[in-house]
Amino acid sequence: MREAAFYYNEQLLKIIGYGILVMVPVWLVFSNYSLTLLSVDWGGRESLVNLLLNILLFAIFVHPLYLLYKKVSVDEEMEFKEMVKSFVWSIGPILVVGILISALVYGGIFAFYIPGFVIAPLLFILPFMYQHDTSLHNWIKTSIEFYLNNFAQVWIQIIIWSCFTTLLWFGVLYITSFLEMNYVAFNVTRLVFSLVVFPFVVFSLSEKLLSMTEEVEEEWAN
Repeated sequence: MREAAFYYNEQLLKIIGYGILVMVPVWLVFSNYSLTLLSVDWGGRESLVNLLLNILLFAIFVHPLYLLYKKVSVDEEMEFKEMVKSFVWSIGPILVVGILISALVYGGIFAFYIPGFVIAPLLFILPFMYQHDTSLHNWIKTSIEFYLNNFAQVWIQIIIWSCFTTLLWFGVLYITSFLEMNYVAFNVTRLVFSLVVFPFVVFSLSEKLLSMTEEVEEEWAN
């Protein structure tokens, strides 16, 4: 986490630029769908769909930040336009495959419960395993193999960082509860929180997962 914090501070301007130029517009689009889901009644299923939508939102933003951390951690530079380009190239495949996996998670939870929870971590793994020059089949196959080989570690990281961000968010809500906040102010607070915390979480996950993905990348190279 110390290295993640160091590189986070070092690349802060690029992270802020990425957040303003990419994350904010896409977040605004997704938030409209999320708000619509809160107004429908599907017998409780709308909550699960909303959760999967937010996980997808996490997944589509990860890849450029992961590439940034990967390069700066070995003293290489990554230009801001490369981050934007990697987002444009990755958002389509990650979104399409992510929706398919989300459908499996949705069906697994409501049909048999356990299969849905077992499949769900693939949504977090996909953006870390994605490479523009690899085939769809190899990408999905490698993601599944990585998950199976590191099952316990993947779940530990998901639990740790989910708890961390949840507790931090509740702390922010507690502090802002003394202020009079309308709906717009609340959404602005949530957006700023995401722009600040999300890249740090991705950097920390990258620091942890990079060593495990090195073996995967060597297999692709061969």
